[in-house]
Amino acid sequence: MSLVIMVVNLASAARDSWKSFLTTQSFEAFAVDDANCALSQYRLLQSDLVLLHDAPPDLDAVALCRRLKRDPLNHLIPVVLVKHSPSSSDLARAREAGAADYWGSASSLWDALRRVQCLLELKRYIDEQAKSVLLSLVRSMESKQPLRIGHSERVAAYAEQLGEACGLQDQDLRDLRVASSLHDIGKVAIPESILNKPGPLDSQETSIMRQHPVIGENICAPLKSLRHLLPVIRHHHERADGSGYPDGLCGDAIPLKARILQIADIYDALVTDRPYRDALPAEEALGILQKEAASGWLDMSLVQSFWRICHHGAAIPPQRTFTLPARYV
Repeated sequence: MSLVIMVVNLASAARDSWKSFLTTQSFEAFAVDDANCALSQYRLLQSDLVLLHDAPPDLDAVALCRRLKRDPLNHLIPVVLVKHSPSSSDLARAREAGAADYWGSASSLWDALRRVQCLLELKRYIDEQAKSVLLSLVRSMESKQPLRIGHSERVAAYAEQLGEACGLQDQDLRDLRVASSLHDIGKVAIPESILNKPGPLDSQETSIMRQHPVIGENICAPLKSLRHLLPVIRHHHERADGSGYPDGLCGDAIPLKARILQIADIYDALVTDRPYRDALPAEEALGILQKEAASGWLDMSLVQSFWRICHHGAAIPPQRTFTLPARYV
């Protein structure tokens, strides 16, 4: 996937030169003339880097940077201000506005390319580190509750097997595994008294519990490398008949990876101990999946594929020492 660079407020001749040069270096380059275009295109393009060329009075680059950074989705996207001779006060204002750097004019396009490559490499490193932190957060969250240890890893393994049976290719399978590993990260904001309640949730507790897919989406959204996985995280509790949450999606409107994840998640919840009941035998759990598919909640073809996986011995057997009180309703 090509990296996306947005260049703001260059004179047309220079802008065309930058676009052509960056394109020859395998970047996707987009140029915009003014602040309004920059604000509207920033999230749409999901830029990896923004270069703001300050040219008062047409554009106050520092003010625009501040407005761009006001959006939580943009916190990790580097914005660089470019000015022929930035002053110390320019640098101070740029840092206060959230700019990654303030560059003077490059001696050549090749010099500018070197700076761009260094900054994008740093962004890639930060993005990977942030993703690792989120995965560690899930493991830490599960480790605090013995019945939850290993849930996300098992769900990821089940989902990957089901995804492979559905014909997903390597990249889609890797994406499915990451989304499955992060699907419950929103539960970090759910009180443990609700997660571990030894009985049915009341209406208020159910409402709180049902916030976790959206919370998880919001936690992962600032990372561009995870944005294509957000629909999987958000929609893994939808139901085929539209009775799920958070958006009441129906049928094929629910992303395929979310439907796969949902089955893996429910199965693991059924075959592991919960605070209010013991683990169910695998055959009983599969029977419940089939009943829910027949009721219009789950994708019947995916349930049947998962049933075949389990009966052919491919699915990982539950480990009673790695169980979790996951709520799937």
